[in-house]
Amino acid sequence: MAYRYPYTCISNPVLPAVAKHRYEPLIRIGLQKETNLLRIEAYIDTGSQWCLFDNSFAKLLGIQDYKDTENEISLSGVGGKQPENLGYFHDLKLLVFKDYKNLKPQNAWTIETKIGFLDRSIGFAGILGVYGFLDHFIFKTDIPKGYFELEPVFHVDG
Repeated sequence: MAYRYPYTCISNPVLPAVAKHRYEPLIRIGLQKETNLLRIEAYIDTGSQWCLFDNSFAKLLGIQDYKDTENEISLSGVGGKQPENLGYFHDLKLLVFKDYKNLKPQNAWTIETKIGFLDRSIGFAGILGVYGFLDHFIFKTDIPKGYFELEPVFHVDG
């Protein structure tokens, strides 16, 4: 069964009229480590290989030092024209809420995956890429303007 989500309108009044408003596929998700659960909004990025988040979330999840050099990956293209960024990956649960009116774990698909925390900010709280997110869902955008859909590819807990 597919679930429908609205695109989020992002406005920037300093841009020319043609670019003042754009619609982005942002979705409310949860990151969980043991009993610590954060609910945040993340950007679905079909061009990203990984799920990557701002490093400030690591401490809130109980990860005292997010820089686990055994699971460090050098990333290019993340964060625009800056030099490469580093991602430090940790085993976490990613919760994809089925309904924005009910942001409880029992109303979410739960995916156990590796989540990367970045050295430098990327302009969003986090991005959801192929590994750990899009490899679990069919992402449909050919539906009425203003919405996108997620449909599990196979059984996902929740």
